[in-house]
This record gives sequence, structure tokens and C-alpha cells, in this order.
Amino acid sequence: MRLRLSTLGLVNLVASVTTFAVGAAEKTAPISAAVDLARLAIELDLFDQEAHRARLASQLTGLAVGGVMLPTGLVLLHRTDGVSQALVVGMIVGGSAQLVAVPFGFLPTQMEEIRDRLRRRIAENADPKTTIQLIEADWQDAADHARHKRRYAGATVGGIGVASLTTGLVFLLANEGVFGLSRKSQYTWGGVLTGTGVSMTTLGTRFLLEWSAEETAWEAYRTMRPEVVTPTTLSLGVVPMNGGALAFVGTGF
Repeated sequence: MRLRLSTLGLVNLVASVTTFAVGAAEKTAPISAAVDLARLAIELDLFDQEAHRARLASQLTGLAVGGVMLPTGLVLLHRTDGVSQALVVGMIVGGSAQLVAVPFGFLPTQMEEIRDRLRRRIAENADPKTTIQLIEADWQDAADHARHKRRYAGATVGGIGVASLTTGLVFLLANEGVFGLSRKSQYTWGGVLTGTGVSMTTLGTRFLLEWSAEETAWEAYRTMRPEVVTPTTLSLGVVPMNGGALAFVGTGF
């Protein structure tokens, strides 16, 4: 009788503990998803603010540098007092490139679209867990796309830069008559091509080696993201036997 009572008590205890654990898990899961969703929204907002500041700084710098170099080069182009043509052409080309790049900073980025999509789903009270999975998948795709584009741009710009640098050095160091050019013309084109080649080679190398903002943000988020921990389930059991009882413990992992 005592064995039967003890067995029933132990079974009731296990059932109570199991019911409590299941209930606690059911109550905790939605809260955890909501917290993760809020953290994801904060991460995307921080990334957007940092990207906006970087684009703004780049646009202001391009406007300032281009607004000074291009007009100055155009003024010097019409002077005949011995101003170096290489300097003039370099200022015109460099200033024009700075101004041409400014409008591209106003184009919407893929990360801005992802952030807007997250805000719409939050406003619609969509399922937090599904929202997190969708946004994380889009963010990872954006990082992969940025990596592919960065490597392609780095290889292209770097290749053009090396070709320009090599050609410029040939014009500067070779004897007069390359492509029928005079010594002065060779120095002019050699200076322009060498300066352009150095800048493009440096930029291409940075593209190849430095992560983009999307890659850096995704890796930071992925590294700091808490891993999903599966709780360990402990099972206790007692089987009556002749002359006693057999107790066993089981766990899942």
C-alpha cells in the first residue's frame, strides 16, 4: 500500500512539474519573440541612421570638392601663362566625378526597403516569429548581394586603375613619340593617367578588402543574436515489481 501511494505521489509530482514547465514555455515563447522583434527593429534603425550620416557626409564632401575643383579647372583651362595642362585636366575630371556621384546618394537602398517592410509588419500586428524570420532572410540576402557587388566593383575599378597607372607611367618614362605625341603632351596625359590610376587602384583595393555597411551590420547582428536554447526535458518513472519497484530517469537533448 505504501509503495502504491508513493508511486502515485511520484507520478503526480512528475505530472505537476511537466505541466508547469510546458505552461511556462508557452508563456515565455511569445514574450521572447516580441523582445527579439523589438531588438531587430532597433538594430535596423541604428543601421539606417549610420548609413544616412555616411551618405550625407559623402554628398556634402562631393559637392564641396567638386564645386571648387571644376570651376577652377575651367578657369585655368583658358589661361596661357604656362599652367600645367595635366593639373587642369585632373581638376576638371576629378571635380566632375565628385559632382556626378552626388545624386546617387539619394537613391533608396535595399536596407531602407527592409526597414520599411519591418515597420509595415509591426503596424499590421503580424506574427513576430514569422516577421523575424522574413526580415533576417532579407537582411542576409542584402548582405550577400552587397558582398557580390563589392567584389565585382573592386575587381573592375582596380583593373581599370592598374591599366591607367601603367599607361601613365609609360607616357612619363618613355621617349618622345608615343602614339605620335610630343614630350609635353606625353607629360600631360601621363600625369592625368597616373593620378587617376593611383586613385582607382586604391579604391578598387578597398572594395576588395573592406566589408560594406550591409555586411558589417549583418555580421554584427548575427554574432550578437541569442541562440535558441531548447530546454532539457527530464522524465521520471516508477514501475512496481515483485518485492519492490523499478525507478528510471530519462532526458532528451
